[in-house]
Amino acid sequence: MARTYNLQDIFARNLKERRRKLSLTQAQLAEKIGVSTSFVTEIETSRKAPSFATIEKISAALDVPCWTFFCEDGDKLPNDVTVMDQFAYKLKQDIGHIIDVNVSLTR
Repeated sequence: MARTYNLQDIFARNLKERRRKLSLTQAQLAEKIGVSTSFVTEIETSRKAPSFATIEKISAALDVPCWTFFCEDGDKLPNDVTVMDQFAYKLKQDIGHIIDVNVSLTR
């Protein structure tokens, strides 16, 4: 099965998985972050994208760093922040390398 690389879909899937893992309903999450239940539904189904401010509220409400919502299998990452910080650093390096290679190929 092909992996999903659309950031909005990845975010939606990770949000839904994390919310369910914490046994929260969409209504409970909506109340915690100050939005409507229908807006949470639209985010989780990729029909709408949240603002950065809303992503920060979601992150705080679900007790995970914002960036984990944008990683494939984001909710399966260890909860140890040190490990996550190391992962984020390595990911940034890898992305930088890929960009550098692609830029050099287009010159």
